[in-house]
Amino acid sequence: MSEIMIAVDLSPFSEGVISAGVELAKKMNAGVTIFTVVELGMGLGLPEAGPIFTEDIPTKIREAEEILQSYRSNFTDVNIQVLVTTGDPKNETLDQANNGETSILVVGTHGRTGLNHMLVGSTAEYIIRHACIPVLVVPYKKDKH
Repeated sequence: MSEIMIAVDLSPFSEGVISAGVELAKKMNAGVTIFTVVELGMGLGLPEAGPIFTEDIPTKIREAEEILQSYRSNFTDVNIQVLVTTGDPKNETLDQANNGETSILVVGTHGRTGLNHMLVGSTAEYIIRHACIPVLVVPYKKDKH
């Protein structure tokens, strides 16, 4: 059986990315891993959550797991695993996706351009360029550009 990994950043757009990935999994009769990374370094963690101090890491991991479990509970007809790691989101996502069990990686993109793109960077773009498996990109913005 194929495995689909859905990597999310726990932003408000994550639910749409997860829904798209689960729909694909249903069509492929595939299992799903919903994945996120609690970012270390630069004092960042969950989006808009503020700095993470060393003693906060287990709490942030538990919070992320609870959020992913709540998404998981919306899809009882699909075999879904939840996985939270720590580190750099780009590298951790690629490491997990290239584990040999994942056949398709699903990610979302904010669609930032210009200065925002240069300042914030694009995790999705980096993942697309470096992934060894197919990547499905789900746009957060559904309106036309």
